[in-house]
Amino acid sequence: MNILRHTAPRLLRDTLAVLAAAVLGLVLSTGKAWSAELLKPYVLAYTTAAALEAEVAAVKGKLAAAGFEVIGEYAPYPGAHVVAVTHAELKAAAARPALSAFGATIHVGFTTVDGKLQVSYLNPRYQAAAYRLSTDLGGVAQTLAKTLGSQQSFGADEGRTAEQLRDFRYMVGMETFEDTYDLGSHASYEAAVKAVEANLQKQVGGAAKVYRLDLPGQRTLFGVSRAQVTDPRANDKHILQDTVDQKFSIKTTAYLPYTLLVDGKQVKALHMRFRMAVWHPDLTMVTFGKLMSSPGAIEELLAKVSGGKKESFSF
Repeated sequence: MNILRHTAPRLLRDTLAVLAAAVLGLVLSTGKAWSAELLKPYVLAYTTAAALEAEVAAVKGKLAAAGFEVIGEYAPYPGAHVVAVTHAELKAAAARPALSAFGATIHVGFTTVDGKLQVSYLNPRYQAAAYRLSTDLGGVAQTLAKTLGSQQSFGADEGRTAEQLRDFRYMVGMETFEDTYDLGSHASYEAAVKAVEANLQKQVGGAAKVYRLDLPGQRTLFGVSRAQVTDPRANDKHILQDTVDQKFSIKTTAYLPYTLLVDGKQVKALHMRFRMAVWHPDLTMVTFGKLMSSPGAIEELLAKVSGGKKESFSF
């Protein structure tokens, strides 16, 4: 009896300690698994047999009803359409720092493939990590999934963790998120916006405006169509449909359009060797090789759109 009196409490304590350790281990392992969640660049909402124009109109109505603001749209090439939207949560996440403005919009892509229409969109949580936003845009992701659907994510075989995306570089020597094209400077923010607006209106170099989004802190984000650009190295169809999307059965049309940022007196854009790579992280070097001269051509085109003072191009 004396032995039981002394050993029972100790056995109980030991048992409780083992159970506590097991629970703690489970919590930690679950947290680690959550933090290491693999994200993919795009979300396929659904496929349909509906006509392209009718489905675009229907989706725009659904998005507006769900609290999104449709700010622009265009057809980059036959059989494809892109609608750009923003949202209060997107604008809040893009409040600072300056380059976070690139994350203030979401693009929805419509692509006709083998008689079916694919409706897809940029994965907000992937974008939040890649563009180093202050939040993960989980609310936007949930609203889009509820409004349009979320059949599957795609665009990468294995995906990337948020941590990997925040420091993404396709390979040594290539650009990161912060290594932007510096396209030119102006006397003031107002002069910079006016110049870009005027050059897109004139379709300098074949570029045209898809959307304009004014943000706090003297920042304005432009969506730029390259559908009419005659230089194939910078043309939407040549780069995406004819080259990159040959790899994918589900098309990455929502990658378009290219975006340009007026940040105070400066005009900037994400470098193609970052932007193309982060939205197509499994792209082979063979495909990149086919686009070897595109980064320089895109910089040259966007510098013309900027209309600012720039000494040289970084090819």
